[in-house]
Amino acid sequence: MNFIDALNWRYAVNQFSNEKLNQQQVNGLIESVRLSASSYGLQPYQLFVIASDQVKNDLLPFSYGQTKVANNSHLLVFAHKTQITSKDISLFISSLAKSQNKTALALNDYQQVISNDLLAKNENEQSAWAAQQCYIALGKLLSYTAINQIDACPMTGFDSQGINQVLRLNKQGLNAEIICPVGFRSTDDTSALRVKYRKQTADLVTML
Repeated sequence: MNFIDALNWRYAVNQFSNEKLNQQQVNGLIESVRLSASSYGLQPYQLFVIASDQVKNDLLPFSYGQTKVANNSHLLVFAHKTQITSKDISLFISSLAKSQNKTALALNDYQQVISNDLLAKNENEQSAWAAQQCYIALGKLLSYTAINQIDACPMTGFDSQGINQVLRLNKQGLNAEIICPVGFRSTDDTSALRVKYRKQTADLVTML
């Protein structure tokens, strides 16, 4: 299946089967997120991979009754940092320098660019910036799931404070931005029969 065919194959699954992803498939999902692009390469988020039925059911009351949050193979939660500090930037620069076999001092100019931008933002602006990075990672995840015929249904309709409470995200300086059940579509899911609708190219694209 080529990439465009895979995108046509995927849809927002409403009902998952009982089939579970194997560890290799789960690892692939994780790696697609880990390798995602992000602004400055900072990746200001954490990915939570939930296999526990108990934890999924604990999250269900904060998901407006959407049962696919509990009934899936795995539930993924993208949680972003609510504040970016100079320590966060310094730790990133140290890790980046190590990976490139450089000293942190050699990346001082880059560190200054990041600091001048992010530390000038207030906490709400930093949180919004970090949340945007989750959607870039989500795009990579959805592409990976489609090409590997793994089903996914990204969701933003949930009580983030309730999710934060269950997963203790507030104590980690994190906020749940996206939840995404993954697994395999049920043969009973009538949503799969709907014709995929997207804008026509002429209505979406302007060539200049």
